[in-house]
Amino acid sequence: MGARVLQQIGGHTGSVNTAIFDTTGDYVVSGGQDKRILLSNANTGRQVQSYDGHGWAVQGVAISQDGSQLASCGGDRMVFVWDISTAQIKRKLTGHQQRVDCVASSKDGTIVASGSFDKTVCIWDMRAAPRSPLQVLKESKDGVASLVMTDSEIIAGSIDNCVRTYDIRMARVIEDSLGSPVVSIAIPNSQTSMLAVGCMDNTIQLLDRSNGGNVVATFAGHKCAEYRIQCDANKKMVVSGSEDGFVYLWGVVTSGDKVTQYTSRLSGHTGIVNSVRLHPQSDSNPEKAFVMVSAGSNGSVIIWG
Repeated sequence: MGARVLQQIGGHTGSVNTAIFDTTGDYVVSGGQDKRILLSNANTGRQVQSYDGHGWAVQGVAISQDGSQLASCGGDRMVFVWDISTAQIKRKLTGHQQRVDCVASSKDGTIVASGSFDKTVCIWDMRAAPRSPLQVLKESKDGVASLVMTDSEIIAGSIDNCVRTYDIRMARVIEDSLGSPVVSIAIPNSQTSMLAVGCMDNTIQLLDRSNGGNVVATFAGHKCAEYRIQCDANKKMVVSGSEDGFVYLWGVVTSGDKVTQYTSRLSGHTGIVNSVRLHPQSDSNPEKAFVMVSAGSNGSVIIWG
């Protein structure tokens, strides 16, 4: 299990905090300490568009399923919603009291959720005229570091050690405690109830929400103890950044209490690897099985494959 460098994407000055593929996998959106958001061609590495408007570092980005809308958040306590093709700001959403670390979008882009160091998750309706949040979720006892959204759920990971699943249709919340601050959440397979949860105890835990929130596997070997290191997963593989400058890969196995060590690690960054995201076709297309994008504190974005 391994990959090589396919492209190195420049353009940022300072740390790149996040980088994600669009739904086609042909483009990458990255955000960094330089307050900039860049859209780049994943196949050529060429910069296509720049989105400038944040007053502080960009912490998170999310793209709607149709690829027309981009949501971003940052240290300026703001959530911006952009038209991807024109790079024009459609909405500036205010409501958080501190840094906004993560953002998620519904498939059609009508609902945007944001998580903040102020301990709240704000839900925004893009169809509504008011710019205030549709709903504010206040269950977290510490900063909200990671968000994912499904058709019926908003799942939030918090520094208070908990993963909270908000069932939008049933208006209920389920809380799972991991015993360590949660900084990253990924859904390996939309057809299952599994979550890959990155924690600040140098582990990624595979959480089975259908089985009382039991941890069915633990992956270790990387370093995540001080920074918000982001991981990703699919049906076969777990990947993560690391504070030691490597990208780590594990094969997915359910090992119970046994800790699974990494299968391979990739070198290419210098400094911290802040995030790794798998290609959206990594499960379905064998040619994309090991394609991923990583973002580093040295200003680099790397496409692997």
